[in-house]
Formats: sequence, structure tokens, C-alpha cells
Amino acid sequence: MKILVTGGTGRIGGNLSVELLGRGHEVRCLVYPGDASRADKLAGYEGVEVVEGDLRDFDDVTRAVRGVDAIYHLAAAFGGPFDNRQYLNINGMGTVNILEAVRADVPNLQRLVYACTEAIYWRLGEKGRFSEEPITEAMVSQYKQMPYFLTKWVGEELCMTYHRQYGVPATSMRFATVIEPGEFLNVDGLPWRFLLSPAVERFGGETAESPEDEEILRELRSLWTGEEKLLLSRCPDGTPYKQEFVDVRDVVQGLVLALEQDAAVGEEFTLGGAAVFRWEEHVPWLAERYGVEFVDARLPESNFFEFDLGKIKGLLGYEPRHDVGSVVETAERMARGEETGVVRTGVRYGGRE
Repeated sequence: MKILVTGGTGRIGGNLSVELLGRGHEVRCLVYPGDASRADKLAGYEGVEVVEGDLRDFDDVTRAVRGVDAIYHLAAAFGGPFDNRQYLNINGMGTVNILEAVRADVPNLQRLVYACTEAIYWRLGEKGRFSEEPITEAMVSQYKQMPYFLTKWVGEELCMTYHRQYGVPATSMRFATVIEPGEFLNVDGLPWRFLLSPAVERFGGETAESPEDEEILRELRSLWTGEEKLLLSRCPDGTPYKQEFVDVRDVVQGLVLALEQDAAVGEEFTLGGAAVFRWEEHVPWLAERYGVEFVDARLPESNFFEFDLGKIKGLLGYEPRHDVGSVVETAERMARGEETGVVRTGVRYGGRE
């Protein structure tokens, strides 16, 4: 097959492209002109065609989709210098452009796989995320936050509507928080997601909304002595944090299944992982592993959930392989410069691309 991957320079797109090449496919990556320098990391792979273009430009999109057999639409506005109108233009109209170009020029398309997000499950105005029961595909929030959460959902709705109305063979994958092992450790070799200083930096300067919040913030600020530690984070009610991450290698597995399994067509799936971090269990373990102390504190926001993966496992045969131990061990191997099979397209820190 000849497969278009929008967003092919990202950590998911890069790893997916290499996997598709290994399965004998040809890959065309649509790359935003501002990301052209990062495209060099894929240009060296035989079988990859890199084309520059903007999702907002219908001519660019038409040129990108022409002649392909399948499309992975991963590209989106996220975390950049965009306002609400730009987010909607890129994530909404950009998806319309792909769908309309498919209708006009690719009548025999075999699959369109859309990358959605777990964020569509979170409710507008909610302080954090908390769910005592595993989250299913049916639990989409009625009120979604602008701009990213809502505009990604708009893209999913467009894909599903074009499937039902025009027969576009679309499916949507709602990614849990993706973790790429090469980004797990910061430049000091510590797991940045579990450090005290980012929490103090994020919440320490907040103005309390209630006496309870004021007490939480006062306790958090008092823990910072200038020396980095790990943080066993708790929800405002004292419940230890729990969050499900998905290793980029498992994301690639799920995306490949979305292409290969006919049962994917017309369906939405939560693409979660095996890396369920339980702060009460894993922070002490990480502190011992990396030889640092940890402290225990409540934060103003809740973070306690995992997903029900019954649908994607049952219909597509998906089985995530990379649990917490696998993520950590792979991160350490990557830090030592050892080969792991992970295509590293991001930066080593704890930020995001």
C-alpha cells in the first residue's frame, strides 16, 4: 500500500512510518513547512516520500492524498501559538479538506485513521480528572474545553459523518497520554513527570479558590527547599494519583490494527496502554531506583483514572505490551545510547513536542 501519514515528523508519526515501511508499505509524509528540518529524520529511510503542505490549503491536501491507499491523519494544532480560530481551522477545516479531497480523488481509499484524544472524556470546568470506574468509549463529555479538546472531537465527528454519509472507511483512535521512553528522563536522568519542582512551579503561584485550596498550596510550597525530590501526588481528598499512559510502541500497534482489521471501520476506540502509573506504588520505587528522596502532598487538581480497553481488544485484537517497567527500562537504555527500536523525534526533557 501507499500510505499518507500527516504529522509524520512527530513521535507517533515517525515510529508509525518506520513500522509501516517494515511491513512493506510505501509512506508519504505530509509535513508542515515549519517542521521541514525535522523531516530529515525520515527522509533517509528508503520508501518515505516527504511533501510539504498546510492542512488549511486544499490544494496542498489534494496533492498529498492523491494516489494513496490509506491515510493516517495524525497532524493537529496542539500547544502552539494558535488562537481559537486557528485551532478550528487546522483541526476542523484541515480534516474537512482531507475528507473532501478523498471524496474527489481517492474513491477506492481502504482506510482513514483519525487520531483523536482522551481529552474528549474530560468535562469543561472540572478541576482535574477523576473516575472511579474505568472509562469507556461511551463516556464522552457533553461539554468540552476549547480549543484543543473540542476541535479534536469536531474532527472525529466529521470523519464518522463522512463514513456514514459518503462511505469513507474511517475509524477514530482516541489516544491516552502518549509516553515515549526517550522523553521519560530529563537531562539529569530523573523521571520528570514525578518531580516536585514542576508541581511547585505550576501550582505554587496560584491564588486559592477556597480555604481548602489555600491549605493545599501552603503545604506544597513548604516542601520545596531548593533540592529536587520526587512527589507522591494526591488528589484534594487524599487519593493517590493514578493515570494510564500508552507507550508509543503500543500506539503504533493499535494504529496498524486499525488499518489491517476491517472491524475498525466506522468505530471509535480508546487507544490506551499497559503503563498504569500508581503514584503510591511507583513513586517510592522510582525514588529508590534513582537514589532520590520523595515527599507526599495533595495537589489542587485530581488525577485518578484508567480506561476500559475491552472494545479495542475485542474487535481488533489489541494487546498493549509496554507496562511501567518496560517504559522505565527502555528509557534507561535510550539514555545510555543503546538501540531500542524506538524512533526518537522529540527532545529529551520533560516537555512535549
